[in-house]
This record gives sequence, structure tokens and C-alpha cells, in this order.
Amino acid sequence: MQIIVSHTNLDFDGLASLFATKKLQPEANVCLSPQLGARVKQFLHLYADAFGWQSYEEMNWDCVTHITYVDCATPERAGITDYVKNRTIPSKSIDHHHTGETGANITLLVKQLEQQDISLSAIEATLFGLGLYSDTNLLTNDTVTPNDLNAAAFLLTNKMDLKLIGEFLRSSAGEHPLFDTLYENVTFETVHGKTVALTTCVADTYISDVSIVAEEIHRLFAPDATIVLCQLHKHTYVIARANSNDVPVHTLAKQLGGNGHPYAASAICRHQGLQESLPFVRQALEDMIRIQDPVSSIMSWPVHTYSEHSTIKETVATSSHIHHSGFPIVDTNGRLSGIMTKQDLHKAEQFHLGEKLLSSYMTKQVISVEATESIERVKQLMIDHQIGRIPVIDSNQHVIGIITRSDLIHSQQSTSESYSSDDLARFFGHERFSFLQKMGQFADDKGVSIYLVGGIIRDFILQRPFKDMDFVIEGNAIEFAESLADAFGGHVRSHASFLTTTWSHEYEIDLVTARKEFYKRAGALPEVRAGSIKEDLARRDFSINAIAVQLNPSHFGKIIDPFKGREQITKKEITILHPLSFIEDPTRLFRGVRLATRLGFHFDHNTMKQATNMNNALLHISKQRLYHELELMLQEKQFPDQFKTLDHFNVWMLLFGNELDTSKMAHIKTLFNLQLNEVLYLSLIAIAYEQHGHYAKKVEPFALTKRQRKLLNDIQRAERATHLTSLLTLHDALATAEDEAILFIASLPSVKNPSLIQYVERRQQLLPLVTGSDLITAGFEPGQQFSRLLFEIEKQQLLNRFSTKEEALHWITHQKNQYEI
Repeated sequence: MQIIVSHTNLDFDGLASLFATKKLQPEANVCLSPQLGARVKQFLHLYADAFGWQSYEEMNWDCVTHITYVDCATPERAGITDYVKNRTIPSKSIDHHHTGETGANITLLVKQLEQQDISLSAIEATLFGLGLYSDTNLLTNDTVTPNDLNAAAFLLTNKMDLKLIGEFLRSSAGEHPLFDTLYENVTFETVHGKTVALTTCVADTYISDVSIVAEEIHRLFAPDATIVLCQLHKHTYVIARANSNDVPVHTLAKQLGGNGHPYAASAICRHQGLQESLPFVRQALEDMIRIQDPVSSIMSWPVHTYSEHSTIKETVATSSHIHHSGFPIVDTNGRLSGIMTKQDLHKAEQFHLGEKLLSSYMTKQVISVEATESIERVKQLMIDHQIGRIPVIDSNQHVIGIITRSDLIHSQQSTSESYSSDDLARFFGHERFSFLQKMGQFADDKGVSIYLVGGIIRDFILQRPFKDMDFVIEGNAIEFAESLADAFGGHVRSHASFLTTTWSHEYEIDLVTARKEFYKRAGALPEVRAGSIKEDLARRDFSINAIAVQLNPSHFGKIIDPFKGREQITKKEITILHPLSFIEDPTRLFRGVRLATRLGFHFDHNTMKQATNMNNALLHISKQRLYHELELMLQEKQFPDQFKTLDHFNVWMLLFGNELDTSKMAHIKTLFNLQLNEVLYLSLIAIAYEQHGHYAKKVEPFALTKRQRKLLNDIQRAERATHLTSLLTLHDALATAEDEAILFIASLPSVKNPSLIQYVERRQQLLPLVTGSDLITAGFEPGQQFSRLLFEIEKQQLLNRFSTKEEALHWITHQKNQYEI
């Protein structure tokens, strides 16, 4: 016989999970604990006819062959250890506490019911809704996921009765027999800066639904956490509620053998009185309370400070690149002494106070926080004092960061998500995954944060092969790389001005200091300064490349995705991070086109618009940088087609004054099919080409090598020889011209001279038959005429007059008189 059980002190989520599992496993029997909440009892009394079950006492446990645990995972939590005794019974569990996928356990089961198209009655949908709404605090808990909302929608379509749910969930805490005692016994304790409401009571018999009272006390006093301990007969029951991750009450419950969520949990101290349980709970609170999301996790750093002895004029001139609306002022010892807003700075300048010192006009009463304080405290300080930025200081009053309203808003909008070690290990393989773990541990040892960033994370999400692993260090990447070399060997190559380094050991690893960039003019190379991981991601080209994964052991796999890159990957969209992205660095357009072609993505509407409107910014890029981006395009499979895409953004019109019309595109594809070595440079010439025009001046700046310059010159020579049809006259005109230059002209759609291609083909087949030494042996006197003689032999070879050295020497001997030798 198969049975389905849930935890003791059964709530609506457990009850709903029992009967939803019954729908999925019709052959199994629902088995209820004798300990039921009052509201659960009331519901079952009213709707007993709609559901069938057996109590633990009624069950023949000797016949049980399989157990499904729902909303719990062990015999202890289900209260069946005395029934199963020492038997090992096959089992499985359906417990959202272990998956983290949903806010309520019933959601896991509703999803299966929907997928299997199993019909529900109205009362079943209502019970399942009771489980969902009660366990998620009416879908308002932070643990709620889109899965929970989808479940609610599905239940509503199956006639879930929201009015009935409201009646059962409406609080009746004031009528509870323990309410007055627990309310009067509330005391408040401060543990590591957190306020905990603690209350206790003792009763001779078990009284259900104490959780209703705990919730009401928590609502009335609004502490960081509420802990209720009730000794009911011979056990002490612990019910805990919390407002943030800083007081992880589920950790407390697990230490007592219970379970729950970060915001709601419970446990039973079996055969323990209140006086035994209370000291343990107090110590557990002391050990477990910590700031889960400290100020340091969202602050911007390093922060630019100004000396209080700087003048208004100096500060205005050097602060234009700072994005914050205000900045800290420090004294000669580097300690925080004031703060100045940009608005006040510009007002002072308008009143001709440019020579005055900042110390004369700065705000000296500064609200600040330390890095270990909670985000909630910063939020409250901003509300209380109506300020938009707060400096973060260390114990010596030195400024180590700053928090702005934007930082707070972003922290509220983002959720902490992580990739599992299993998923990462599968993608990277055992050896590389082990290497990533070692890098994370070494970073922890050195007190820095390390992240895997950029394209490799994009490829991980898409499950595509990867080439390079790029790391960002919140700290000094060069010092970190040197420490790696000292500890493990290898050597380091650094570029201090760009804050980058490469460590060569097991792999060749690129490490970059987290940095922010400033562009002084369009198309210029950026100036870089150390920054945070958020600022580093903000400097990147597209949202799909602005994702990081932390490798430090305490946050291994944590996803940093401030620009919704994962969402854009799902949509197959390429999106810039800000409107001036292409203006600051027009080469991003080329990278975007490469990515779109390689991945089968497309530019979103705004990115398309900004790419089209970047005006003349492309002209400020050096020809070397532009050519390098085009060389990278050459490595892509669909290279010629990418030229057409660039034409949509007016790139060729801007560079060469020409559009890439059908004729030019056909010419480029022909050049590509010929597999020419200089196909990229020749393609640029093809775009700029105008018969007998001034195209050479347009493409000459892109001729970066001696050979490319010769190619351009040879193309002009070949252009002047298009009227020649004889192999001999063509050789006279083009003997020293590059094959690729002649083929460029020959493959022009407007040129109809097959002799050009025939000439190149015959010339490529020529093998030197005679050398200068051969001529001397044949009796010729050395001199300038040797070159002419050898050239004449080549011309005869083109006409197939001879094919051996002897024939060539015989022919040239008979020409002595003609060439006056």
C-alpha cells in the first residue's frame, strides 16, 4: 500500500499538497497527522465529503510499501517514527524547501496537474489556493516566484473561490486562548543590531494554531524577527517570523529539527520544557543573525573624493565625469569631513567663488554608514534625512564607497540568483571547473572578489563552445596575478595603464581590475579607473555580454546581471547599455553585427535606431582599429553578408561615399570565392571603386602594409590594361603586378575581358626554365640584357613555344643577332 503524508501541525499548504498528490497518485492513500491546525480542522469538517483520508491511528502500517512526503522530507517531520518503527520503507519527497523554485509547496504540484491536464473540482482548486495564499502571505513574500503566480492563475480558471479563501485566512488571533499571555510577555532584544521580539508561555495541554498569534504579534510590533516559544504539555513549540534574510529563521528551525522559509519557520523541541529550550534559542539567534545584504554588497566604489583644500574652480574642472550628484570631501588625513553636491558647486561658480576652498561651502554634518551595516538602515536614513547619497566609511573615517538612491533601487529590483555547481561543472568539465573553484578560494584568501564575465557566461547560457575565460577582480588584478604566479608558478604580463594582466600557467588567463571608463571624445580610447563589478559591467558593449558569475566560495555561482542580459539572450536580442554607446565607441557596431550573425540574434529597436544615428563618430576611429574589427568579421562564416548589414547602418557611405549596391556585393562575393589572401582589403576597394575615379584616395588610409599599398597601385595599373587581349601585351603591362590585383579588375561586373583571367592562370603555371647561370654557360656575356632575355623567355612560355630548358636555350641562341648579344 502506498501512502502520502505531510508534517505535523498541518497547515493549509501541507493539506493542499496531500490532496494534490492524491490527484497525481490515485493509487495512494492520504494519511493525516492527529495534530491539525484549528483552521485546517474547520475546513475538513465542512468539506469532509469532498476528500477522503485516514488518520495515523487508522492506518495499517505493516501494509505500507511506499511513502510520499509532501511539504516535508523525513519521518521525524511527519511524526511517523513510532509507526514505521525500524522498517526501511521506500520513499520520495516533494518539498519546496529543498528546491527553492516556489514560495509554496502546492505550486510544485499544481504545475504537474496543469501539465498532465488533470481536471479539478471547484473545492479542490479552492483548497489548493488556500495552501498557496496562506504559505506566501497572500503572494507578498519575497520567496514568491512566477511559478506561484502561474499556479494562482490556473486555479482561478478552475473556479477557485477567493471569497472563501479570504474567510479562512482572515486573522482571528485576538480570540486565540494564548493571545493575551503571549502579547503581555513580549520582550525586545537587540542581537547584532537586529530587534527581536521574544515571547513565551506554558500550557498544560496542546493548543493548535499558535502560528496565528505569532503572525499577529509580528504584524503589531514590526520587529526584524518574532520568536514565540510555547511549552504545551511535554513539548516546546517554536514559531518564528522575520522581515529579512538578516535573521534567517529557517536556520534556527533546522537546528531544532524543524523547517521553513527565511521569513517563516517552526520546530518542536520534543520532551523539552521552556526553561531548557529558551537558552538554546537565544544562543542560536546570537550565532545565526548576520547582515545577509550589507552596505558593501551594493555600494559604488572606489569613490572619487576631493580635498577640502581644493578650490571650487579646480573641482568643477575635474568632476564632470563623476556620475553622482554629490561627492565626499576629505581632510588632510583622508578622513571624511564633508560632502558637496554638484548643484552647490555650480552655484558657487556662478557667484564667482571659484577661488574659494571647498571647506568654506561644503556640508559638514554628514550622515555616513559603515560597510557592515544593513541596506535597510541606509534606506531608513535616506528617508529620515531626505538625502540621496550616503558615504560609506571604515573605522578610521576613511571613505571606501558611496550609496545612492539608484544603488538602493537596483538592489530592490535584483534578486540573488545562482547557477548550481552541477550545471557549471557539466559545462566546463571537471578539470576547468576545479580550476575555477581554486581561483575562487585563492581570491577569498587574498580578500578580493573574483568573477567570470562576458562572452563565456553568454556561451554558458546558450551551451555553446567557448574559447577564453575572462576574469574580473574587485581589487588589484595585477597584484592578484602576481600572487598567483608566486603561489603556483607561471609568468605574468601586465598593462598597468589599462589595469589588465595575463597569467600563463595551466591556462592563459586574462584578469582585469573591475573598472569604469571615461570617453573624452567620440571614438577615442577610454580612460580607465578602478571600480566595482557593477561599473565594470556597465562599461561593456551589449547586455548579453554584461553578465558575471562570482567564484568566491561563499557566493559561488552567484549571478550579477544588472542589464537583464539573460532576458535578452532568451529574446535573441542584442541591446546596447545606454544611448551614447555607439557614439563613445563606434567599433561596438562591428562587434554587434558579428554577434548577431554568429548567434542568429537581432538588434532590438532602440539599438537599431542608435546604430543608424551615430553620425560621424566612426570617422574618429583610427583606421587600424576599424581594420582590426573587420579582420575579426573575416573569421565569421557569413563574412560577405555582414558587409551588407553594415551598409544598412550607412557605414560605407560614411567611409567611402558609396553604398553597397548589388553589383558591388556580387564583386565582393566573387573575390571571396577566389579565396584571395587579401580579400578583406580588396573588398574595401570594391566598395570604394569607381571606374577611373578617385577611389584610391579613399582606401589608401586602410592600406596598413607594404603589400596592401602595392596591391592598390597594381589595381590601378590593371585598370589601365583592361583593353589589352594579347597575353604578350598583358605581360608587358602587368608582369610585376600582383595576381590578386589583376583578378580584382578581371572580376569586376563591368569588365568583359576573359584574357585577364587567362593571363593570370597561364602566369601561375610558369616555371623558370632558364637562369642567369644557364645563359652564361650558353655563352652569353653577363649584363643588363639578362633580365630582358629572361623576360622574353617568359613571354614565349606564355605562348607555349617551348617547355624545357634546352628548347628555351635553343630559342634564345637564335635570337642573339636580334638582341645584339
